[in-house]
Amino acid sequence: MKLNKVWRLLIVTAMMTLSLSAATEETVNVNIRNMGIKDFVTMVGKILKKNVLINGTLKGKINFIATEPIKTRSLLSLSNSILASKGYALVDKGDYMEVVKASEAAGMGLDVSNTIRGGTMKTVLFPLKASNAAVMRAKIRPLLHRNAKVISFKNNNVLAITAYPRTLESIKKLIDSVENAGRKGSTIIRLKNASAKDVYSNASSMAKKLFPQTVNSEKVDVFKDEATNSIILVGKKTNVDRMITYIKELDTPGQSVEQKMYVIPLKNSNVEDMEKILSKLVSQMNGTSTRGAKKGKKVKKAMVVGDAERNALIVLATGDQYRNIQEVVRRIDVEKPQVYIAAKIVEIDVGKAQRIGADYGLDSLGLASRIEKMTQVKGLNSIPGVSAISAMLPGGMGTLAKFLGLGAKISLLRTNGAAQILSEPSVLCTNNKPSEIYVGQVRSILTSTASGNNKNDNTRNNYSREDIGITLKVKPRLSSNNKVALEVEANIEDIDPGDSVSADLPTTTKRKVNTNAIVNNGQTIILGGLIKSSHGESTKRIPLLGDIPLLGALFRTTSNDIRKVNVVIYLTPYIVRRSADLVKLKEFLNDLDSIQAQYNAKLLRLLGKKPGSHTSGTQNGHRRHHRRSTAMEILNGRGGGS
Repeated sequence: MKLNKVWRLLIVTAMMTLSLSAATEETVNVNIRNMGIKDFVTMVGKILKKNVLINGTLKGKINFIATEPIKTRSLLSLSNSILASKGYALVDKGDYMEVVKASEAAGMGLDVSNTIRGGTMKTVLFPLKASNAAVMRAKIRPLLHRNAKVISFKNNNVLAITAYPRTLESIKKLIDSVENAGRKGSTIIRLKNASAKDVYSNASSMAKKLFPQTVNSEKVDVFKDEATNSIILVGKKTNVDRMITYIKELDTPGQSVEQKMYVIPLKNSNVEDMEKILSKLVSQMNGTSTRGAKKGKKVKKAMVVGDAERNALIVLATGDQYRNIQEVVRRIDVEKPQVYIAAKIVEIDVGKAQRIGADYGLDSLGLASRIEKMTQVKGLNSIPGVSAISAMLPGGMGTLAKFLGLGAKISLLRTNGAAQILSEPSVLCTNNKPSEIYVGQVRSILTSTASGNNKNDNTRNNYSREDIGITLKVKPRLSSNNKVALEVEANIEDIDPGDSVSADLPTTTKRKVNTNAIVNNGQTIILGGLIKSSHGESTKRIPLLGDIPLLGALFRTTSNDIRKVNVVIYLTPYIVRRSADLVKLKEFLNDLDSIQAQYNAKLLRLLGKKPGSHTSGTQNGHRRHHRRSTAMEILNGRGGGS
């Protein structure tokens, strides 16, 4: 009875010695003197509100002198240390904790996890990536308590360690440090110049010399991938970086003499033309090369084959040869400038043109330039869009005035029946490539006639189909300073209208002109002088009297008229730098046509109406005089309406 009282007194004394700070139980003051282990475990269970199972008798006394409070959660760690010193261990069983012998703790169904949580002995799994589990087990075994256990799993490269939380935390830091030091990564280096096959052998030898092969964490493994022409390095980052520097030094032009296949798709050029150019160049790539090859080793000839369906080049060459070919293709395969040529083929009656010039007080020889001056002084700027259009032309307003004056001349001659536009074709030409425009018809020409000996035999005629019309061949070449050099060949074939031979045996005429000219972008070149003479009879008679038989001859006259017709070809080239500029050019030409129409209307209003047959001679003379006066005033810079 007396012993029980003493035991209770010791418990009360210990409980009084333990004073909790506030109600949170975050810290506790522990000051134990000569307390039995069983009493200590009982006290810790009460503080942590944990059930404790004690098998057998716990012998021994403990003393713990505290100068400062300790955290409540540290009581388990303190208990583990005290019990371990006495050969015991505290095992967590879920709803309760059990005190067992430390040597038997590993077989008591401890908790197994991948994290170090809790305060009692447990088993933690450590998967290794950069280290060998068996080697790591041998290295850390001396660092563990004699009651701790460590097992390695070869297939999964995993360590299973059973120990107290404090020990597990220390072991984890050690494993992480070793793993990080030996952690390896892979790096892929794509070679641009050299061959992976050539670089691999040198890189492998260098890796063995630079890094100790007996230390797995220091080794750098070298692999090659010939499909992508790459070198693959596996090792820790610092060592791999050293190898990358060395490999880049090996990957220089001319290091590979092995030929490979390459495909170069073309974007703007024709594959047949490009193949012809390169075939001449690659023939110079033969010979013996000492750069990147063994001395005296023959370098194979490069080959270039065109694939017309895909518009691509297939190249068989070494790296050095391929770079040369690729550079040539890059410089040549660019979007090529084009030239849009607007043509106008006009047939002008020379006699009528002269009479029209006289009627309007304009010398027909300088009709276009005079018309230009008539409206250039006054009225041109009043047309909408003139400023914007003139800014787009070389020469500005002056070039536009000349262009409009030329168009007004043709319009004036057409209005008065002196001109006829045969055709207004246009063609888009590639720079320095010939283009052809044909306007005309195909006629059947009798070539031979055959008949039999009998009168009843049919006659057989043989015909050939001949082109009768206008053929215009143009070859533009871009020159410097926004100019275009034109090689022009014009052929005009026609049937002689004065020929009396039957229709299937006509007499044809042919006129031809060849010329070279250099003009500014948007400037018009005029090809003239293609004159032909037309013969025909004309009869003038007095109405009614001229139709009287016999006597009518006294009232009519017959004359043989000779009419000269000049075929004039107007060519205007426009430079198209990019294909996208065609849309802008189309808009520009539409605006130009609109301005031309307004310009022609102003000119006709300025000149007045053409003299009519119903007007008396005196009135006609006054009108022509007034027209000449108006024109002369404008030419001299005076007056004139818009």
